[in-house]
Amino acid sequence: MNIRQEKIIEILRQAASLSTLDLARSFDVSDETIRRDLKQLAEEGIVEKFHGGVRLSVANTEAPFEQRLRIQSAAKQAMAQACETLVPDGTTLFLDNSSSACFLARLLARKKGLTIITLSLQSARILAEGGDGNRIIVPGGELRPSDMTITGASAIRFAAQFSPELFIFSVAAVSSERGCLDFDLFEAEYKAALMPYAAETVLLADASKFGASGLIQTCGLENIGVLVTDAPPPAAFAGAFDEETRIIVAG
Repeated sequence: MNIRQEKIIEILRQAASLSTLDLARSFDVSDETIRRDLKQLAEEGIVEKFHGGVRLSVANTEAPFEQRLRIQSAAKQAMAQACETLVPDGTTLFLDNSSSACFLARLLARKKGLTIITLSLQSARILAEGGDGNRIIVPGGELRPSDMTITGASAIRFAAQFSPELFIFSVAAVSSERGCLDFDLFEAEYKAALMPYAAETVLLADASKFGASGLIQTCGLENIGVLVTDAPPPAAFAGAFDEETRIIVAG
């Protein structure tokens, strides 16, 4: 799959179905380009086309979060390795429920003395498999089975008790005008709520996120202390980030 096709799948996981016209507008390409992308995805059994639109295939039984772990996996691994250097032993941090966070969790599990507050049972499990060298804290709330995330207002209130050194997170899209964007309302709310409690915010965003479509604003780019990515941001983002934002290009 090309990057646009991977992004189409990611969007469809959130939106259930979309029209061909909406997808063409989102990526600023022609209807014919989107139709070619969708034709290939349909032939592989990933999506189902219907009159004027598309949705994920019901035959595609792999859990959405497992699919996200495979998309841009090389980029996520490279970013995790770069981000690991920002987390010395003894650090306290918020870790979000993104697939990028799972890649990072595998590396953090080898460290010692970390205190990690996370809403993701996926990341918590990965960290726990590294032994008892780190402290892992998860809140109470409602479990969302699709990605094993603890959700609800009580989860946000619990996490807001802490004042960690870092908040490491990812988003669905990064816009030069609207900042960081997500599709899920709860995820946007908890990220926005927890940012003020962390001394430093670290955004993990691979190249496919820049200029992609999103629905809900999570934060402005001025709120990002460190950007970890796998390629330099496009020229359109020159000056969009705060001048004090540190940009790390993995590899």
